[in-house]
Amino acid sequence: MASDTPDYGLDAELKAKQHAKYDVGLEKLVVEWIESITGEKQGEASVAEWLKSGQVLCSVVNVVKPGSIKKVNTSSMPFKQMENITYFMNAARDMGVPESAMFGTPDLYEEKNMGSVMSCIYTFGGVVQVTCLEFTGPKLGVPMHVEGKSKKREGGIATQAGGLTTTLDVERPKDKVGYLPQEVKADGPVQEGTPNEDCVYGIDKDLKAKQAAKYDPELEREVTEWIEAVTDQKKEDKDFAEWLKDGHVLCALVNTIKPGIVKKVNTSSLPFKQMENITYFMNAARELGVPESAMFGTPDLYEEKNIGSVVTCIFQLGGAVQVSAPEFTGPKLGIALKSDSKDKKRDKGGLLTDMSAGFNTSMDVARPTDRVDHCVRHMG
Repeated sequence: MASDTPDYGLDAELKAKQHAKYDVGLEKLVVEWIESITGEKQGEASVAEWLKSGQVLCSVVNVVKPGSIKKVNTSSMPFKQMENITYFMNAARDMGVPESAMFGTPDLYEEKNMGSVMSCIYTFGGVVQVTCLEFTGPKLGVPMHVEGKSKKREGGIATQAGGLTTTLDVERPKDKVGYLPQEVKADGPVQEGTPNEDCVYGIDKDLKAKQAAKYDPELEREVTEWIEAVTDQKKEDKDFAEWLKDGHVLCALVNTIKPGIVKKVNTSSLPFKQMENITYFMNAARELGVPESAMFGTPDLYEEKNIGSVVTCIFQLGGAVQVSAPEFTGPKLGIALKSDSKDKKRDKGGLLTDMSAGFNTSMDVARPTDRVDHCVRHMG
């Protein structure tokens, strides 16, 4: 479960802004509807905890339209639970929920944006009243007719302004955090509204700007050259994130350093399989000595949330393997870095006599890093 209190400043700002916009009333409507049609009860769990495995969401779809999701994963493995969420989203699209109303898997699974999850389910409740007339159970919201897929325009010559207007009549931009029930019109298609720029664009824009200001292109260049030299796989004209996001290159990197450390690399283009490859790389990086404080989250790479943390992690890997994998005689990156990623018993005995003494001893074992721009080449 995601922490209620983010560890870092940018995450804290994002959480605070989303929390301020969050519609508790909308959440209550959504929860009551899900409980009434599925018989599943939220109980003491938070909404995110209740829904994150994807099983309840798949149940919603299969009650509304039986057999839509043929097999629901019951495994507690993260990638299986994320696969369930993907099943729900694909079914929602098929039933008519527009792409503009969808949420990203991390929005639910890592509680990145629960407001967008509630908005999507609310939209789903309105859409199924039009597209699934055979469902006669409890209703959520009012009937909504929206085109989830592109369709051919009825006619006329497209102009710059006219073409854009026609497109917007079909797909209404949505406030991803604070979509309100009262904005839905019962007497026709979803009407064009004014997007909440502070929410849709402002937070992401601020986050990107702060990360860009701290991003180290030189460090990215060093990391890229090292990966190319070790794996013999070229980045070519792709950007850094695009090159690495399926996890193939990262798995090839650790398998070259320590053959067999990742036993099977997924070649599928399915998102959850690619994210699983990234997880394999991170587990291997931990095993090779990269401390937990230097690791990145899957969305940092897969959704380009924080590429700086990805670059820093790989740079730290380059230093760690010089100590943990002496059998690897290939190209080197950075300087040798010895850092215990797991807790161990202190070497020194004796009684703990004051707080600062205990703190200093811990700091000798695991040195915290700046996740965005800590550059270990400055370590002395």
